[in-house]
Amino acid sequence: MIAEKSPAWEAEYDTVRDLLGQSFMRLRFPKMLERDYRRTMDARALETMRDNYWMLFLLALGAVLIVYFQYTVGGVWIGAIEDLRLSVLMTLCLVSVLALFTVMVKIPSFDRHYFTYTTLFCVIMLLFLAVFPAYLRDEVLRQRSTYLVIYLLMIVYGVANLRLHQAAFIGFAGMGSVVLAVMALDVRYDWGMFMQFFFLTNLVGVGNSYVVEVRERRLFLQSRLLDLEKRQLNKLSERLVQLAREDGLTGLANRRHFNDRFLMEWERARRDGKPLALVFADVDHFKAFNDKHGHLEGDRALVAVADVLKSVATRPGDLAARYGGEEFVLLLPNTTCEGAVELARELIQGIDDKAIAHRGSKVAKHVTISAGVASMVPDVHIAPAKLIDLADEALYAAKHEGRHRVVVSTTC
Repeated sequence: MIAEKSPAWEAEYDTVRDLLGQSFMRLRFPKMLERDYRRTMDARALETMRDNYWMLFLLALGAVLIVYFQYTVGGVWIGAIEDLRLSVLMTLCLVSVLALFTVMVKIPSFDRHYFTYTTLFCVIMLLFLAVFPAYLRDEVLRQRSTYLVIYLLMIVYGVANLRLHQAAFIGFAGMGSVVLAVMALDVRYDWGMFMQFFFLTNLVGVGNSYVVEVRERRLFLQSRLLDLEKRQLNKLSERLVQLAREDGLTGLANRRHFNDRFLMEWERARRDGKPLALVFADVDHFKAFNDKHGHLEGDRALVAVADVLKSVATRPGDLAARYGGEEFVLLLPNTTCEGAVELARELIQGIDDKAIAHRGSKVAKHVTISAGVASMVPDVHIAPAKLIDLADEALYAAKHEGRHRVVVSTTC
């Protein structure tokens, strides 16, 4: 028999094990795994932001508190009114962007554009937080405003569950946008402070994101491995069940499975008052076939006979089984003697059409079978074995009468 081709998930199992065995993990899997990982992480990032969007409002609250304490606790200086107006404007812009972002996060139709609008809003907020303070006259307020940039970048790199390249893109795109905006506006800017709070925060964030992503990728692979091992166990379990019910050579039901199904169909037919039929079939002069052609050819002949049985037992309730050796049986629920005889004749004709050479046969030059048919409506006073005995007796009569024929039980 030809071995089945291994399914794709078995190859994936080996790939996952190899990846987990690597001491240094690259931040990219083979195509299919990478696609599934990205889908998983994107969905997690969106879910995280939906559940924790309140953290963004802590950012806005921080901006409000900085402005509040600066102008209520601090002293009065020249230009305080201008700084106050600018601080309020920055806060309003920040809160507006955060509010719009929160609304979009909550709308499912925007999910596929999550990274796009997240990048846009984060860059805009970084521009507000980095450029607006450049116009402030008070140095203390300017320095305090930079804390909000650090806080936002911490959210991007550490809380938002973004992948490394996504978080790094937002962080460095924001930094580049600030540089371009400052150059375009020709505003006086403290580049030393910029490098401290922006560039260094990005570097630390990238390092942290790398560690987190390596961990997340390992967890993803471990979860995937567990799922694949579960599949493997399920397949093994199904295979064991199949082996317990199936004949290894022919692929038909084995005798144990036939006995179980027969008793079940017997009880069903008894309850419904419907007939149940059996067709017993036996390969004629099979021992002589093995002697003349060899056991390997004998096995091939049995497989060919089994194929014909499968083609005959086409209804959902029909069952074709190997009863033992060269003997086969058809279990036919809701079938009268006439219907069973018709199927038995189709079976004999189908095997004749195969024209498998049989030099040891005294009936024909090719492999033939004999068949016995019995059918009855089960009753509580009749043992199930009675129907089997009747079909077996009919088969014996077919052999006694010359083989290569169908004999019907006398009770039909």
